[in-house]
Amino acid sequence: MPKTLLIVEDEELVRSMLRDKFEQSGYAVLEAEDGREGQNLLEDQTVDLVISDLIMPRQDGLELLMAMRAEWPDVPLIAITAPSNQLYLEVAGRLGAARTFEKPLDLKKLEDAVIDLLRME
Repeated sequence: MPKTLLIVEDEELVRSMLRDKFEQSGYAVLEAEDGREGQNLLEDQTVDLVISDLIMPRQDGLELLMAMRAEWPDVPLIAITAPSNQLYLEVAGRLGAARTFEKPLDLKKLEDAVIDLLRME
């Protein structure tokens, strides 16, 4: 049974790149355009790990992370954002993000982090 990843990202290009990368690596991938949609998917689906952008419309990644810590504390979240949003990455780390990455993403390092976090479950 493949592990399920939820990718929460408002930029379609980044979301599809991540989906393609992780589907090719054998993961089941769910997608959401913002934190609210991601939270709705978490309520309806079993998810093993979340990769979330931090700056998004409607509900940002920090709000999603806080909801996850309350409702799904065992599901790790990897926070991603643009280098200009470094403060958001620091806050995400303090709020419980398992890992943080700046865009543009190093897909090898991101995949290594996913493998490592899923192994720790």
